[in-house]
Amino acid sequence: MSKIVLSINAGSSSVKISVYSTNSQSQDPKQLAEAQIDGLTAPPPTLKYERGDQKIKGQKIEEKVETQEDAFRWILEHLEKDEGLPELKNKDDIGFACHRVVHGGDYSGPKVVNEDVYRHVEELSELAPL
Repeated sequence: MSKIVLSINAGSSSVKISVYSTNSQSQDPKQLAEAQIDGLTAPPPTLKYERGDQKIKGQKIEEKVETQEDAFRWILEHLEKDEGLPELKNKDDIGFACHRVVHGGDYSGPKVVNEDVYRHVEELSELAPL
């Protein structure tokens, strides 16, 4: 059974989420969609969304979206409602979520965040506080 992986990048003025499907550890994840909300610090917020041939760019968001948390929730709801994305109909379909870390020190690739990794990245937080 495939699970959804969300790759999240919440910056100071935008939130970006890439959606992947994975069937097993031996296969590379397949990208299904990308969603981005810009304009959190310079309203109005706008949506950029790509899934297959569907492309939305610069669509003004009418609902109240002011924070990274608002943007994340809005994108997640958008993804769940997208009829062209049957792999993600509710939050239970999400198997994994990861977040980009701006400065990972000597980590050059993805890492599972355990206590040691967390402490190491936390020590670097002064280099990139967000």
